[in-house]
Amino acid sequence: MSTMFTKRPRRPEGDPDPDAWGGDPWGDPSDDDGRPGPPRMGVGAQVYVLDSDEDPATPFPYGPTGIVVRAGGSAWQGVSAIGGSARTWWVEFDSPQIDRDGDGPVSQAQVAERWLRLAPLA
Repeated sequence: MSTMFTKRPRRPEGDPDPDAWGGDPWGDPSDDDGRPGPPRMGVGAQVYVLDSDEDPATPFPYGPTGIVVRAGGSAWQGVSAIGGSARTWWVEFDSPQIDRDGDGPVSQAQVAERWLRLAPLA
């Protein structure tokens, strides 16, 4: 009987689950110099949505800022992943926003990762 999957190595007890935290803590050990890595998209990240000058298809044309409050999952149904990620995140905006269709104002929205950028570090 053949196996239809590749078995991952067992994590040492106490190591975080890489799927729960969005990365593999067992990366290249030569990269582990004790310093934090580059900022990554995830819950708690400060972000901004691309404005209409940066991408005419953006759902929020005025480029709002906010914080990622939870993962939105995958938006595969009816969404083309060509040219960008299909992953989505729920963003709580710093102030209520009107979307591209004039709907709103909304204080939170599910936004495709392709339109999100990490806010510059202060």
